[in-house]
Amino acid sequence: MALNNSKPNKFMAACAVGMAAVVGFGSIFAVAAAATTPDENVNTAAAETTEKTVYDYLNGDGDFHVLSAYEVTVVNGDDTVKLLSNGGKVSDILEQAGVELGENQISYPAADSEISGDCEVRILDAKPVSITADGETKEVLLPDGTVEEALKLGSVKLGKDDILDVKRTTPVSKVDSITIKRVTYKDETVSESIPFDKVKENSDKLDLGESKIKTEGVDGEKAVVKRVKYIDGERDSSETIAEKFVRKPVDEVTLVGTKGAASADGAGTFTDENGVEVSYKYKLTGSGTAYTAPAGASTATGTPVYEGGVAINPNLIPYGSKLYIESTDGSHVYGYAKAIDTGGALMDGSAIVDVFYFSLDSCYSWGRRDVNVYVIE
Repeated sequence: MALNNSKPNKFMAACAVGMAAVVGFGSIFAVAAAATTPDENVNTAAAETTEKTVYDYLNGDGDFHVLSAYEVTVVNGDDTVKLLSNGGKVSDILEQAGVELGENQISYPAADSEISGDCEVRILDAKPVSITADGETKEVLLPDGTVEEALKLGSVKLGKDDILDVKRTTPVSKVDSITIKRVTYKDETVSESIPFDKVKENSDKLDLGESKIKTEGVDGEKAVVKRVKYIDGERDSSETIAEKFVRKPVDEVTLVGTKGAASADGAGTFTDENGVEVSYKYKLTGSGTAYTAPAGASTATGTPVYEGGVAINPNLIPYGSKLYIESTDGSHVYGYAKAIDTGGALMDGSAIVDVFYFSLDSCYSWGRRDVNVYVIE
C-alpha cells in the first residue's frame, strides 16, 4: 500500500501504535470492521486485495477501534495457561490453548458455554453415569466429587427440591446411575363448601318431642389458595396458604317443642338432649334392644313401623305412651318415642324396650344396652 507523504505526522504516529497493537496481540483483539470511508489520499487499489491490512481499520482521524478482551485462565491438571479472548465459546479458547479433551474429560464451564467475561476454564476427569430425568435417560460424564457437585459441574440442572434416588453427598465413584424426580410447586385456587351448622331453639308452641324446621340451612363457600406439590408432573400433595370467604353459611334452625315439658304432679324431671327439663310420670330401667322391618310393615297397634315408634310390654307401658329413651351411661340417645308395638322379648321380661330403625347397621350400633325409659304421658 502506498501512503501519501503529505499525511500529517499524527496519522503516522497512530499507525505505528496501531501496528504495534495488532502485531503484539495477533487475533486476540478484534479490530472494528466498520471503519470510516478510506481517506482519498490512501491507495485504493491496494485496499482491494483479499487480505486486509492494519490500514483498512483506520478512521478519518487515523485512530484504531479496538474491542475489549477477556482474560481466560485454562487449568489442565498442573498446567495453567492465561489467554485473551474477545468472546466466543469455551471450545474456541480450548482450541486456542491447544487443549483437546480426553474420552473421559469435561471442561467447566462446558465446551458450548459462551465467554462473556474474565473466567477460569478447568479440565476435569470424569466418569460416565446414566442419568434418568425429564422422561429420558442419557449417559453423562460427571467429574469426581459428590453427586450434587458433579451434576452441577456436568451441566445437569438440579433444583433444590428435586428428588434423587441417591444421597446428594454420595461420591460419584460409588454410583453408576442416578434418577432425578423433578419437584415443582404451583399455587392453585379452588372453591370449597362451608357446611352449615345445625342450631336448635326451644318452642313452647310445639308439643314436647315435636320439632319443626324454622330456617333451612345453606352451605357457604370460600376460595382456598393451595400450594400444590408436583413430582414429575404428577400431583403429590398440597397445603392451604390462604382462604377468602365468598359466601357465609346460613345455620339450619330447628324448633324443638317444650309444651307440657314440666308439671307439678310428675314423679321427677330429666334433661333431654336439647337441654329442656322434662317431667315424667315414672321411669323404667333395664335392657334395651333394637329391631328393624321393611317400610310399611304393620305393628301390634296396626300403625306402620317408623323410627320413633318402639315395642314395649303393654302391661308395663300402655300403648300410645310418649317416652324418652337413653342409655344409662348417656352414650346413646334414642330420644322421644311412642309405644306402638310389642314382642316376645318384651313380654318375657328379657328387655323393657325394643327401639326401631330402618337401618340394620343402626340396630347393630345400638345393640343391647342398659337404658332408662321415661314415661312422660
